[in-house]
Amino acid sequence: MGENTDIHTDLPAADGVGKKMLSGRGDDYGNPTTQQLRVVGRRRRDAEEKLEQHLQEARAKH
Repeated sequence: MGENTDIHTDLPAADGVGKKMLSGRGDDYGNPTTQQLRVVGRRRRDAEEKLEQHLQEARAKH
């Protein structure tokens, strides 16, 4: 599919500071499915932001 399937161990925390994932903590940070969903969600949000920026620029030109 062309997606980056590497598992990253750094996740951004809510305060913008990176947070290390600890496997075996009992939460879903280490779950590959959860990681994939986070990546897809982040890419979707990035794409929506980019689209909104392009739409605003197009409106400003007309």
